Amino acid sequence: MSLDRHASNDDARSESSPTWHPDDWERREEVSRLLERERVLNEALHGPLPPGLDLPAEAHVLHVACGPGTWLYLLSLTYPSLRLTGVDKSPYYLQCARHYLAGLDTVTLQVNDLATECDFLPTGKFDLVHLRFLAAELPLEVLPEAVAELVISCQHGACVYWTEGLFPSTNSAACEQLGSCLQQGLQRQPRGCVLGGSSASVRAYMAYALHRAGCRVVQDQQHVLDISAGMPAHHAFVQQARVLIEQLRPLVVEAGVLGGQVYDALAMQALEQMREAQFCGVLFLHSMLAVAP
Repeated sequence: MSLDRHASNDDARSESSPTWHPDDWERREEVSRLLERERVLNEALHGPLPPGLDLPAEAHVLHVACGPGTWLYLLSLTYPSLRLTGVDKSPYYLQCARHYLAGLDTVTLQVNDLATECDFLPTGKFDLVHLRFLAAELPLEVLPEAVAELVISCQHGACVYWTEGLFPSTNSAACEQLGSCLQQGLQRQPRGCVLGGSSASVRAYMAYALHRAGCRVVQDQQHVLDISAGMPAHHAFVQQARVLIEQLRPLVVEAGVLGGQVYDALAMQALEQMREAQFCGVLFLHSMLAVAP
């Protein structure tokens, strides 16, 4: 049975969580950034669910590494009858999610880190498992095992919807140099990381992990996101790049790719060039929809 579309109750969701304070400017800015990113991705991927996906009206949906619940929020706006479960390793993000999903009795949120524990979910429960940017969360040797455990939590014939992004291609010399250094730093990590690979390697590794888990890939799509200055996705990209550059700094410096001061100067130059009127770039996303055994 296809999902019905209904209006959401935004007033119910405006209730404040007792453990999270939306008046905190830094936290509010972070959640706003992620909400903007989600809206851009939602447009690029043509909605929160892949085209043609047919689910029961009260299907169980799991979102892994859900962050502050932005994808769950957009999904619930369109499909309020779904029963949603969000899992993330960050208690802070889950506090944000509780705030934005307040008033919904169809949502369950729990703290868990897939890098240290994979078999925490019930067997055969979910109709859909949603994975996004999981390669940034897990090292190479853990990712296939994690995907396999997530598939075990699926009902027979359930779907796994997985999207990964890659480093952008731009006309900025500083951005290209910084991207190369970031990839070198990621690839020098003892356990490796899918994020630092090429487009072909990321796509191949996604397919490998799904096939290893017994899944059958039924959709395999590449999406191109125009992140050039003046385009709708530009501001969200710059904000996301700023955060990613800060997060990956220790990997590059500790791997000996660049010294700390050199990295900081290059990062500042790259961010400045991203904001210039002549900045052009594209970002590639890979999405796969697979059916669980």
